[in-house]
Amino acid sequence: MAGAIASRMSFSSLKRKQPKTFTVRIVTMDAEMEFNCEMKWKGKDLFDLVCRTLGLRETWFFGLQYTIKDTVAWLKMDKKVLDHDVSKEEPVTFHFLAKFYPENAEEELVQEITQHLFFLQVKKQILDEKIYCPPEASVLLASYAVQAKPWHQISPKHFSEP
Repeated sequence: MAGAIASRMSFSSLKRKQPKTFTVRIVTMDAEMEFNCEMKWKGKDLFDLVCRTLGLRETWFFGLQYTIKDTVAWLKMDKKVLDHDVSKEEPVTFHFLAKFYPENAEEELVQEITQHLFFLQVKKQILDEKIYCPPEASVLLASYAVQAKPWHQISPKHFSEP
């Protein structure tokens, strides 16, 4: 019976049932991923897909950031992805970044992937001089790096904003 139904359906009718999609590139601090997103997807749908792909459960610290006309903005979870003021040229690019920082990283960042992503972002912000790192702390961090000690195990008290 299924064969009879399938034989009555033309290829064009099957094609019409496929949802329209667009390509999205997600850039993390150490990787790039591409996804096909449905036109109707909201920010939360895309964000959840990225978190599942990364195996990230501590999602509340992160967001998807995009740049438009030299302005940085965050993807709103309740708004359709393409309703944002994003470039319509594919792939649409978002950066998966920490949006909120914990008061006490040692206690609040439990999952290893969360610690890793924070470590990479803080490291880049120090190197880009977006976060001030006193000279003493710089020497300590450099010695840890040479010893291949993961930076996420360093106490956050060594850092302060400029």
